[in-house]
Formats: sequence, structure tokens, C-alpha cells
Amino acid sequence: MGHDKATALIGDKSLVKHAYGIARKVFAKIIVVSSRHASIEGVDVPIVADFLPVPGSITGIVSALLYADTPYVFVLGCDMPFVTPEAISCVLDALGGQDVVIPRTEGGLEPMHALYARSCISPMLSAIEHRRMKVIDLFPYLSVKILPSCPLFKRNGISVFDNVNTEEDLRRAERLLS
Repeated sequence: MGHDKATALIGDKSLVKHAYGIARKVFAKIIVVSSRHASIEGVDVPIVADFLPVPGSITGIVSALLYADTPYVFVLGCDMPFVTPEAISCVLDALGGQDVVIPRTEGGLEPMHALYARSCISPMLSAIEHRRMKVIDLFPYLSVKILPSCPLFKRNGISVFDNVNTEEDLRRAERLLS
């Protein structure tokens, strides 16, 4: 996008504030992982930096696990403006003791809308050390439940996993959410 996605505006809210508003409907405890922000207006939760200075979503996920005091962390990318509390609950309801619960759509697996156990910490740190930065590369070493597509993964016919990568995506999301 050429600038920070988290603070990009969708209507009168930043993308991260929008995601926070959805997450607040489901979770009592929320943390935001961001190496770019010490605070974010309207987001009244702890904001923590990546545990390691290594770019990649796996670094953000393991950082959330390290900072959280819960046995599981639900990871939600801030750039998914169509996410719903129901889609999040669908993943939570599928938990049965696995290390990872992750949706699969026609576009593939959705690691930024998934549930991770603390048992993922060591394999993730090892993967980062060896520069294996794809979450799915860890799956042979973890107990993983892959969720098939579910009606709750659509919002007015749009995938809740659609994300914002360009200004055009942002304007489209803004129009569709109005």
C-alpha cells in the first residue's frame, strides 16, 4: 500500500480499530502485536512489539503467544475488514485440543484467522531461527485441525478473509461496508 495498513482509514476508523471492535465482541482479553505503534487511538489494550526483529506473520503469531497469559491465542489480521464475530466463533467452537485450528477456503489456508496453542512457541521459534517463515511449514510437527469452508466465512457473499493490500481494496471495502 505504500503506508501502514493498520492505520489506514476505512470510513472514520483505522483498519486496526475496526478489527479491534470486532474482536472485542468475542474476547475479554486482547493484545495487539505491532512493531510500528506504541499506542493506537481508540484501541485500549496492550500493544506489544514483535519478540524478534524478523519480519513475517510467524513472528507476530509467536509474539502474541509469548505475551499472552492464555493457553491459546486467536490471531486476527487487522487487514480483514469483512471479519465477523460469528466467523471467529466458528474457529473457536472447532477447538478440540489441537495445537492449531485454521480455516481453509478456496484461496488456501488462513493463518491470520486461526487459533494457536502455546505448544506452538518452540516450533515457531525454531522455524524463525532456520528462516522457515511460513506457518504451514510447521504443520507436520503440530496437531492441526483444518476447517472446511463454512457459511459463516461469508458476509453478504464476501469472504471474511478478504484482505486489504491496495488503496483500491480499501475503497472497495469501504463501499461494501457502508
